[in-house]
Parts: sequence; structure tokens; C-alpha cells
Amino acid sequence: MALVEFTDLQKDAIAEVMNISMGNAATAASELLSAKVWITTPRVSIQTAANLRKESLEPAVCVKIVYVKGISGTNMMILRQDDVQLILNQLMGQPLEVTPDFEFDELNISAVSEVMNQMMGSSATALSNFLGIHIDISTPTPYIMNEIRLSEVHDYDTDEEVIAITFDLTIEGVIKSEFVSVMSIDLAQVICDKMLSASEPEPEPAPEDIGRSTQASASQPPPQAQTAAPAAAQAAPAGYPPQQGAPPGAPAGQPYAMPPPYGMPPPGYGFPPQMPPQYGYGAYPQPINIQNAQLHQFEMPQFNLPGEQGDNLQLLMGVPLQISVEIGTAKRKVKEILEFTQGTIIELERQAGAPVDVVVNGNLIARGDVVVIDDNFAVRITEILKSKFMDSLGKE
Repeated sequence: MALVEFTDLQKDAIAEVMNISMGNAATAASELLSAKVWITTPRVSIQTAANLRKESLEPAVCVKIVYVKGISGTNMMILRQDDVQLILNQLMGQPLEVTPDFEFDELNISAVSEVMNQMMGSSATALSNFLGIHIDISTPTPYIMNEIRLSEVHDYDTDEEVIAITFDLTIEGVIKSEFVSVMSIDLAQVICDKMLSASEPEPEPAPEDIGRSTQASASQPPPQAQTAAPAAAQAAPAGYPPQQGAPPGAPAGQPYAMPPPYGMPPPGYGFPPQMPPQYGYGAYPQPINIQNAQLHQFEMPQFNLPGEQGDNLQLLMGVPLQISVEIGTAKRKVKEILEFTQGTIIELERQAGAPVDVVVNGNLIARGDVVVIDDNFAVRITEILKSKFMDSLGKE
């Protein structure tokens, strides 16, 4: 198979595009793993599919994604199995160590797919914004490989050239390693062409076209400009002060509309006849009516109790109560609770953003929204609930 030419300019272009898209992938991974992630320093090389060997990455995990919309092609991410194990341990709250008995079972492979789905989804979004086209990807498919053989995961010819982009991967406190992104020459050229075409400036008009345009504009003023000044003079309100510099022969006592300064449109230009300009020559701005919001005043409830009961109530008002706020609740079996570890996720019965419960001594009395005041959490009461506890206050 004949070698495909891939210029140095195209190498720089594909490196820049992948650097931007992988930057978004690093952000997604950082949020997923709760650790800082850096993916930097892309290094582009051209190799044949049969000779692409990275002993430093073996044994490896190869994750394959297919671009299904916007562009067509395949991108394969190749990572070390030890690195993937540490990433999964960070994700699941396990000790950050490589163990020889670790197995890529169905659960671990599913977790790998989810991590790569989040990363490559963010990468595809960044690529869409950069190229100005909508790009969708397929669900990532992981392959466990003792030796890197691209022919096992894609139908590359033996001597077909591919683009291999090597990135440095750093996850704070977890790993400092590298991985490789592999794509076909055709896909890399498509991405480069779209990038270079999007960055090309619009062609400037020829000098003779500029001359003709300027001459036509000077010889044929807009029809609105020919009639706007007289209309403004006739429509001037009574008592409008005459402007200085009226030419000789102007009617005495009549307002005179001065022509606009050079470079400014004439009065009324660009406005429909039925909609005069709100601000400009011959027009006055309308005053803005600003009023303070009127808030309803609430009064403290008055409890009309006889003398001794009133004194007793005052004593009760000083009793401290335990206030707690419940974001939500969940029911689990004892066996499930004993299996809790650091990083375990407990799903509550309440959706994100729903009001929280305000509980006083075990009694639900109100609901509210969580707010932050001076770096502290607080609850803003939005609803007072009718309950026996509230009704009993103030009664005999």
C-alpha cells in the first residue's frame, strides 16, 4: 500500500486539535475521579498498523470509539492495565495500589467504559465546538490486550499507516504515565482540513470593487437621507430652541434643524415612518419611573393567655430545641450497610434541588432551600407545615 503524505503543518494541526479536545476530557475525568487530571504534550508520529508497538504500555487496555455523526472514523485509546487499575481504585474508593490478582471482570470493564464514555464525550463536544459541526460518538468498547495488536480491534491492513498521538497523563496522587490515541490518516486529514478551512480569513474585495462601491454610495444617497432633515424641521415641537448657525434667510422664530455632523446618520434615518427615534435630533428622552418594591409587613402572633399561663409560656420560649435538616433518606439492609466503604454512593429518595426538611426534636415543621452564607451552609425557610407540634404551641 502506497504511503500517504501527511505534512508537518497537518501534524501540528492535529496535535493542536487533539490537545484541546483532550483538555476537556481531562476536566471530565477530574470531576469523575475527584482529583486533578492533566493530559498534555501531544506528540504525533506516523507508523504502520503492524509495527505500532509500545512496550511501555503493555499489557494494555484499548478503548475503541467510532465517530457516528459529523465525521467518520475510529479513534482508539491505549492505556496501561496498571494505570487503568489505579484509575478504577480511585473511582471506587479502593486503596491506590496495583495488585496481581486484579481481574477485568464484567463490573470493572463496565466501569472502564463509563470513565472513557465521560472523557471521550467531553472530547467530542470540544471537537464539535472547535470545528463548528455536530459530532457524536458510539459507546466506547474496551479490549484487554497482553500485546498491542490493532488488527484485533480494527480492520487495518498490515502496511496501512496510522496516526499515533502520545499524551502525558497525570492524575494527582494516583498516576503519572502516558497513553496513545490512534486514528487513521484519512480521519486525521479530515479533521485538519476542517480546522484549516475554519481558520482561513474571508477574502478581501478587489481594489476596483471597492472603488465602484464607494462611487455608487456617493452618487446615490439613500432616499431616507434626502427627506429626513425637512421632516425633522417640520416636526419640531413648539418652543424648540433654534440652533446656532442657521443660514441666512431662515424664517425668524422658526426652529431650524441642523444637519448631522459628518459620519452620523440624518434624523430619522433607519427608523420606520410610524416609529420616530426615541433618542436623537429633535427628540426628548422619556423619564424613567423608579419605585421601591412594597413588601408586606408581618406581625408577630399574639398569644392572649391568662397571667400564670403567659409566664409559663415565656419560660418555654427559652428552652433550647434540636434543629436538623434532612436532604433525603434511604432504606438499606444491614448486609448492605456493612459493605459500605469510602466512596460508596447512597441514592436518596429525593431529586437534586428539591426542598430539604427542617426537623425540630423529631417533628417536621418546615421545608426550605439550602443556601451558603459566609462559606457556611444555611437553610432559607420557604414553607411552614401544619403539624400537631406547631398547633400545640401557645395552647393550654
